[in-house]
Amino acid sequence: MRDIARLAGVSVSTVSAVVNNKPVVSPELRSKVQQAIEAVNFHPNRGARGLRMRRTYLIGLVVLDATNPFFMDVMRGVEDEVRSKSYDLMVCNSNDQFETEMRHLNALYAYRVDGLLIAPCDSYAAREILIGSHPPLVFVDIVPIGAKVSSVVTNNLGATHEAIRYLVGLGHQRIAVIAGRDVVSSSFDRLEGYRKAMRESNLSVREEYMEQGDSHIESGYQCAMKLLKSLDPPTAIFALNNRMLLGVLRALREMEVPCPGCVSVMGFDDSDWATIFNPSITTIAQPAYEIGQQAAGLLLESIRAAEEGAMVEPRQIVLESSLRIRESTGPAPQTPWLQQTLANLIRQS
Repeated sequence: MRDIARLAGVSVSTVSAVVNNKPVVSPELRSKVQQAIEAVNFHPNRGARGLRMRRTYLIGLVVLDATNPFFMDVMRGVEDEVRSKSYDLMVCNSNDQFETEMRHLNALYAYRVDGLLIAPCDSYAAREILIGSHPPLVFVDIVPIGAKVSSVVTNNLGATHEAIRYLVGLGHQRIAVIAGRDVVSSSFDRLEGYRKAMRESNLSVREEYMEQGDSHIESGYQCAMKLLKSLDPPTAIFALNNRMLLGVLRALREMEVPCPGCVSVMGFDDSDWATIFNPSITTIAQPAYEIGQQAAGLLLESIRAAEEGAMVEPRQIVLESSLRIRESTGPAPQTPWLQQTLANLIRQS
């Protein structure tokens, strides 16, 4: 830092202020210091800084599927927010495995991160994360059951309720859903939204129309094939996450079922590819980037409060989704697709 000060023609304290992103330095001096930093390829010693200030300026993020576009957008929101406050981000992927999740958390504890963001893979097992001492913690998208925690989530129940009411408005009565794992809070909130909308519409909630997937493509495919091959197939299928939606679309293609002519399809999470498919896919769009941004902001507030010795009550932020209507949903057919297919085969013979 002395070398940088000498090169820039400023004091060491000015260099320190620039390195620590303090707003006391004029733009002109800041520019000179930044040029000197680049000239000597200077990198602050994070370890020494953390020991001195008792802060590491590191935030840990654990997600259950880093390849899912939803979580990729969440990560972007988190990163943009923490970087704007001079923090760095460490991202871990649990790959939907609780043991891996706990291993990542223990590693982040060892790195002495200043705070943690987590989308747990099991809402029941997540209560173990709350045991013992840990840095400030915010849950993202999925929350532990029966615990009062800080979190940022989507109004999953309300979003699914709106989607089902939309399908009912199109004349659909035989509406099937393919849900994710029942140990995840977002999954059973979405299922409850389905049940509520069906009851309000005076439609029976049929167990054979409630398929249990695991939030991955193959399970969406298997569940859709089972529904399509049933003696009384649904006229609409709602996949409650984007991966299972891809499995549904694969099943429709293999079975040569016209969409939306015979079966309407809807998905939860709006990915870029939803508009590219033919027909384009009706989806529930979650504000994934904003979820990450607000979760990071809530965590940074908790970190500041903890440094000041203040007590912070857990706070939940619930964000709204939007229904994006496209070509994959249409009026309910008068004749189920299976009966249409049999009738066509009879005519051809």
